[in-house]
Amino acid sequence: MSLSPPNPPCLQELPERWPAEWERVAEAIQSLRESAGEAADTLPKSSEQEARLRRLLFASLYARQQLTQHPEYLGLLLAGLAASPPGKETSEEEFLADLRRYRQQRMLQILWHDLSGPEALDGTLSALSRLAEETLQWALDYGARRMAQRHGVARDELGQPVPFAVIGMGKLGGVELNLSSDIDLLFLYGATGESDGPLPLDNATYFQRLGQWLIRALAENRPEGFIFRVDMRLRPFGDAGPLCVTGDALEQYYHRHGRSWERYALLKARAVAGDLAFGSAVLARLQPFLYRRYLDFTALAGLRRVKALMDAEQGRASQDIKKGFGGIREIEFIVQSLQLIHGGRLPQLRQRNTLQALEQIAAAGLLQEDAITTLRQNYRFWRRVEHALQMIDDRQTQTLPSDPLGWMRLSCALGGETPAILQERIASGRAAVHALYLAILPAQPEGDEEDIANLVWLAARHALDDAAPEAWQQLLAADPESTAWQELRRFARSRRVLQLSQRGQARLDALLPAVLRRLTQSGAPAILLHRQLGLLDALLGQPQYLALLAENPHWLGRLEELLASPWLAQELTRFPTLLEDVLCQRSSAARDWPQLFSTSEDQGRDLEERMDLLRRFKNTETLLLASDFWAERKEIDSLLTDLSELASFCLQRALPWAVEAMLQQHGPLPGYPELPFAIIAYGKLGGMEMGLASDLDLVFLYDLPPDQESSGRIPLTAGAWFARLGQKLIHILSVLTRAGNLYEIDLRLRPSGQSGPLVSSLSAFSKYQRESAWTWEHQALTRARFIAGDPKLGQRFVALREEILSQRRDPITLAAEIGAMRQRIAREKPIPCNAFHLKLSPGGLVDIEFLVQFAILSLSADNSALLHYPGTRSALQAIATLGLWEEGAVSSLLTAWRALREAENRCWLRLEPPLLERGHAQFAALQDLAGQVRQWTLRLGLGPTEE
Repeated sequence: MSLSPPNPPCLQELPERWPAEWERVAEAIQSLRESAGEAADTLPKSSEQEARLRRLLFASLYARQQLTQHPEYLGLLLAGLAASPPGKETSEEEFLADLRRYRQQRMLQILWHDLSGPEALDGTLSALSRLAEETLQWALDYGARRMAQRHGVARDELGQPVPFAVIGMGKLGGVELNLSSDIDLLFLYGATGESDGPLPLDNATYFQRLGQWLIRALAENRPEGFIFRVDMRLRPFGDAGPLCVTGDALEQYYHRHGRSWERYALLKARAVAGDLAFGSAVLARLQPFLYRRYLDFTALAGLRRVKALMDAEQGRASQDIKKGFGGIREIEFIVQSLQLIHGGRLPQLRQRNTLQALEQIAAAGLLQEDAITTLRQNYRFWRRVEHALQMIDDRQTQTLPSDPLGWMRLSCALGGETPAILQERIASGRAAVHALYLAILPAQPEGDEEDIANLVWLAARHALDDAAPEAWQQLLAADPESTAWQELRRFARSRRVLQLSQRGQARLDALLPAVLRRLTQSGAPAILLHRQLGLLDALLGQPQYLALLAENPHWLGRLEELLASPWLAQELTRFPTLLEDVLCQRSSAARDWPQLFSTSEDQGRDLEERMDLLRRFKNTETLLLASDFWAERKEIDSLLTDLSELASFCLQRALPWAVEAMLQQHGPLPGYPELPFAIIAYGKLGGMEMGLASDLDLVFLYDLPPDQESSGRIPLTAGAWFARLGQKLIHILSVLTRAGNLYEIDLRLRPSGQSGPLVSSLSAFSKYQRESAWTWEHQALTRARFIAGDPKLGQRFVALREEILSQRRDPITLAAEIGAMRQRIAREKPIPCNAFHLKLSPGGLVDIEFLVQFAILSLSADNSALLHYPGTRSALQAIATLGLWEEGAVSSLLTAWRALREAENRCWLRLEPPLLERGHAQFAALQDLAGQVRQWTLRLGLGPTEE
């Protein structure tokens, strides 16, 4: 079709430079003409209207699409007719569709008006803000009617209706929305109470549902599009806080938890829908938080930090007209800083609108007239540029074009200035604004620069997701979409962080950048950050520990050393009160335990409190031992001994508590002032070789006629009395309390195993060991020792043990029986191919233990000294000292045993199973050691016959 020559230079160049785009504009106009038919009122009536229509169709692909789909909208533009508001009594689906059609019509009218020239800016800003207010109010009214029909009216405790208000923040509050703004909102209601309808709701739930409806009504993307994207992150506690709060709660939040950046957000706050008087009254109560009576130069520091985030993201070559150097945000920051500094004593500065505030700054003489002119002119022009960028696709963008056609669209939307002139005007304007910004808000003093770690933390704290990518990538050379960044952001915006006192927040703000800085030196920063945040989250309820770390940053290196172990990280997170002892590296020595525990144990405490105390004590000491071992300050032999002594100490403490409880309930057993009860330790505790993952293998013995009766208010026979004592002791040791459990208890080594009585009399135990015990039970007896209770009974057990173990046995028969047990273990617990189990694989710990047990059972008849060494290590050393085996063989077995126990406990600290796959760093070395062990097991016929 033939078009009359358009006036703007951009359209004059279009046919020649971009014929395809020219053809699309022409086709759109032709389509509109054909759709109009006889309705001449819907066609341009002047060359000016026709030229503006062409500019609109070229500059805005969104307008072209809408007019092509809805040619009837063109008549609204040309005739200036009012758009059709949604119906009030329609279905929800129809209401939401009508609301979106209204938005389409109004947006086209606003775009049409915006093309009329620079003077249209104020009308565009106010029309967009008005559109948001209208749609909010209509959606609120519709939702409130639906809520009232189902749930009634929300009322306070006096029966009065409760008001609800929508507070607009940011550009909506300032009546300066752009063409594709999201809207920042707060939802407020008046008081707690309940609705009065057929399905009543408490007011918190009632208004939350109303707020959710409001967000959906505006933000949901439906076939007709959306109204406005809604951002609720500026509410108290951000994403972690409730959707709606009472006015009193809002006031309390700002005065108790409000941070400096939230003052900037409140500068523009305005009631925009609902009960406007209620909303305005609440905001009025926040003025003391927002504006200080004195000259508030402290506002500069917080403002400068937030702006530094944008600088780090954008860089000097930024093409972002909002966030880049010399852009919209720098002008807003200049204005906001002067408002916050002087607004307390100059009420006229308390303007929500940026341009109005700028005029009041000029009237107050706070800036020179030429500076005011520069800021005013460029702000107005940047906002027009912003609108021209956003009208292209109805998309939230402030990025300047990167291609010639994009610059031509921008030039056309702004009135036809050539792209070259436009680019020069933008560049010179940005330089002028940035120079003023540096003069009014100078950079940090030298030596106090905002480092990149601080910027990353600020971005996370203030939910500035658009500021994060470059700073995060600079810090760790990591993907800004990584889970580590998302985890940091979630932590920073969690309810527990947001509820910290101002002092607590200040400590966290000092601590986190130091933590992030050290991540750059870590080989696995994401893993370390995950563990650091887990621990810090646990410390949020213990402000003294935040202070400990914030005021002692040199301890962060020590903390990282500990957190490199997943188990240590897990335990510190479970029990954060242990942190100080571990960081201070208090030595853990068995000789100190009675004094340490007695100072914390108050005899006036009840049993539950004592159990908690003992658990905390054991947790602390275990953590100290484990951390020294992890840091290679403690050898494996020392670790195993200390852990065994710690378990012994805990048992010796717990037994009297169990006895005391029994005496209170069931009374004493007459004639026995020293209770004839003994705890016998088997396994690793018996051998003084407890590992970090070891449980307690125990046997309980008593020595009284079983039918003798106690003298308490609930008398029991001796057999039942000691059985109950055993149960009480197990409860004290293994029940889960706030401080965890003390130990897992295994009682399967008692006579007849799980089918036998919990507590055995010494006579029954002796008879079983002499007449019924299997060889494997005598193997277990080699690692048994008396650990707590009646010393006399303990001595009798020791004598019995020595009697049983020193029996003369046929070595060949013994080897066959032990070998059969080893074969059974191999069958029942097979090991995958290409893997090595530290305990169960051929040549592993079980084989070493079986070798030692074979030696004790076969050689003790002639070498009674072996009976005094229940541990694998100590028995091997005794075998070497007595010259019973070759010195080289014993040395290789000791070397293998130490290496395997070291690896076993380090696997535990890494939360890894004791199963090493081929390719593991230690696989080859441990396989070599296991091979030497296997030579002896095969030589003696004790090992499995197959690999």
